[in-house]
Amino acid sequence: MCVVCRERLTQSEMLRLQCQNKEIIAFSGIGRSFYICKDCINDKKLDKIIQRICKIDKQTTKTLISKIKEM
Repeated sequence: MCVVCRERLTQSEMLRLQCQNKEIIAFSGIGRSFYICKDCINDKKLDKIIQRICKIDKQTTKTLISKIKEM
């Protein structure tokens, strides 16, 4: 399920990411992860959701979102 739109899609249609040391990385196989569908990468709500999941401030969020878009 996408953390932004809450839509249930297949895993192949979404990105599986994880927050580790206040950085967003592709899921490493260990620990908690979350899914973002490819449509929600440009969503306005993504900022606040990433802040809540990774427990970071607004300025750090902008760099993480640009990193997500590159993935």
